Amino acid sequence: METSNNNSGEQDERRQLYRIDDTAILDLTAVTAEDVENKPAEACFVESEAFRLMRELRSIDTDNGSVFRSIHEKTPEIALYLQAINKKIEGVGNAVASTLVGGEADLQSVDISEGGIGFNYPSELEAGSLHAVKIWFHQTLIGIAAYIKIVACHRAIDGGYHMSCAFEALPDLDEQVIARHIMQVQARQQRLKHSLDPNQES
Repeated sequence: METSNNNSGEQDERRQLYRIDDTAILDLTAVTAEDVENKPAEACFVESEAFRLMRELRSIDTDNGSVFRSIHEKTPEIALYLQAINKKIEGVGNAVASTLVGGEADLQSVDISEGGIGFNYPSELEAGSLHAVKIWFHQTLIGIAAYIKIVACHRAIDGGYHMSCAFEALPDLDEQVIARHIMQVQARQQRLKHSLDPNQES
């Protein structure tokens, strides 16, 4: 049991290590424990065509990842061609999703890790309460819906309240999406840092 607890602690520590500051479009709604147990977080929101489209495209990529790697090993030329087609499809999907999202909501600052998310909210939310949150990362148009538990709620300096939240029952696919997004943001930040100061070490 001690080994299991140690592993769990190491996973939590790793999740918190990879925490980034970002901007996103958020939609939040209160839920019950029964909701968390019985239905996906996405079902707590009005259906969005843009959200569904991007979710399906990401799901297709994940489902066919191993097939693509096999093709790449056997026939790299075909893999490059398929990769080019995939970029075209993704570009069309991004354009359509961007149009559909439009002025759906305002961007706001968030801090996010594989373990949870922090954001400002206009009203106070009770610690321990459960909510579903829909997150749009606007730069990459990646969207996930997840359950969260409010861990702490404090007054924010610039008004409203800052929420510290932990993800609840987060599916593996969504955890992978978040992890991939975090790595992309960190890589973009490193490229920006080097472009501003080429002599700076990583």
